[in-house]
Amino acid sequence: MSEKSSYLQHLPPVLWQGEPDLPEFSLGAFLRIFEKILTGIDDGVTVTHDGHTHDAIGTVISGLSDLVDPWRTPPEFLPWLASWVGLEFPTLSGQPLWDAYQQRKATADIAGIDRLRGLRNGLNRYLDLFSIGPARPRVAVDDGRRLLIAAPAPGTLAPISAFVSQGPVVSGTTILAEGLVRPWAVTPAPGGGVFVADIGVPTSVPIPLKNRIWRLDAAGHHDVSGTPPLPVPLAPGTLPLNRVTALAVRPALGSLPETLYIQDRSGQLYGLPSPYLGASASVLTNLVVGASTFWPVAMAIDTNGDVLVLDRGDGPGTANPPKVIAVRPGTSPVQVTRKNLATVLEPLALLVRPDGRLVVGDGGVQQSTGVPVPAGNLVLVDRSAATWTETPLLPAANPLVAPTGLVLAGTRLYVLDNGLKPFAPPTIDPFVLAAAEPARVYVVDLAASPPTVTAATEPGQLVYPTGLCALGDRLVIADPGQPEVTALVSVLSRVLPYRFDVVVHFTDSRLPADPAARGVMQRRVAGNIRGIVEQQKPAHALWNLVTEI
Repeated sequence: MSEKSSYLQHLPPVLWQGEPDLPEFSLGAFLRIFEKILTGIDDGVTVTHDGHTHDAIGTVISGLSDLVDPWRTPPEFLPWLASWVGLEFPTLSGQPLWDAYQQRKATADIAGIDRLRGLRNGLNRYLDLFSIGPARPRVAVDDGRRLLIAAPAPGTLAPISAFVSQGPVVSGTTILAEGLVRPWAVTPAPGGGVFVADIGVPTSVPIPLKNRIWRLDAAGHHDVSGTPPLPVPLAPGTLPLNRVTALAVRPALGSLPETLYIQDRSGQLYGLPSPYLGASASVLTNLVVGASTFWPVAMAIDTNGDVLVLDRGDGPGTANPPKVIAVRPGTSPVQVTRKNLATVLEPLALLVRPDGRLVVGDGGVQQSTGVPVPAGNLVLVDRSAATWTETPLLPAANPLVAPTGLVLAGTRLYVLDNGLKPFAPPTIDPFVLAAAEPARVYVVDLAASPPTVTAATEPGQLVYPTGLCALGDRLVIADPGQPEVTALVSVLSRVLPYRFDVVVHFTDSRLPADPAARGVMQRRVAGNIRGIVEQQKPAHALWNLVTEI
């Protein structure tokens, strides 16, 4: 000790005047013990007990606020702090299912989440806890929101809300009223509203909801007819659709009226003239050539009025590669021109720019083993010369996975991204994929060099989005729900209003290579989700977990 306690200055001088100097014992030397314990003295001496050191009591008191901060409290205090908000961390076989980050995030967010209990937003926020951690699965709630809408704005993530959630009215296997079930494609309708291509339900489901074309007004209401007024599809008697995949409206040109063109997977390209309701559709042409595979994924109207069909074919490197098929209405016979794409690997979306150049949404490499797959991209196709030039618009490192929809607004290009690779789910392990990222809308700033890509909407609101169009300053998104790749997948959430599905996808490279450890991780996630949904769902609702475990 080199000096006496500073506490002496708070005592009357009569108590300490005339004290002996250090190191003799005195009141000043005695008070140094209390000063060391209460407020600390930087004297190089540590206070130890049972093998660990102690801070000064004043230091401990000043840090008490950290104990009730879920992001700063020591790990051993986390369960105690969580109990304050009624949260108990889940375990499996005595082992915690959440890592430290998940535990802290849940504790920080649970009060706000509980205020939304029983609502979709509350369930989504709770399930967002699983978007972090080692597995980082993609979790999406399919509650039958068929068409969705968003109004992107710079500097913020736009919420996605239901545009059309009312579907058919069914009693058993009897259809009392038709309605939109599983929209695959959407395009603007002249005068406001949208046309929607509906793929119905699989033939294995004993409810005869067929492929239909619907027209909805700007408020999301169907065309109706009869007494009582019921939703009516367009040209049901002349549109024997098998798997409708694309729509486009061609303005009136010359002697040809304004026409809605409808592309079916069977190869038939139909034309439905204005005024649409009550009109009859006719086959413009059949685009199947010989025994080749015809897999139309998108359609657009060219600047010269041609109908452009983007065909995946048999895939790149085959005798039937991806191509753009140009169909010219009004010619006899109908003129059809095919042009192969040289670099596009997995075409998913098509846009015609005002200058005539095309933008193709390319999912890129679809599969890999044990390593992340490369990103998707947007390919700019210049058709000004006999040999088309294909140039990637974005750098190789970008957030796109499977761009399924494109909308151009000035220098801003909105891109709907499905988030899954491969886009066509495999029959084996359809929920353990090469990539499984949240589906959302991105905005590409074409004025930047190179163009920048930023998220425009909140994640976790879409299941399997496949179509995008603009309706004024809003974006309309078609989401048919999880494809019917296995018997596990149900479409009842699209038919019955009290049912919903929770769809979980895993990314292959994020799971352990060992099959046993992989199964344990998947079961842990599934167990967590089951417990959370049972606690957070509306009391009247039935639900189904759709995943691979």
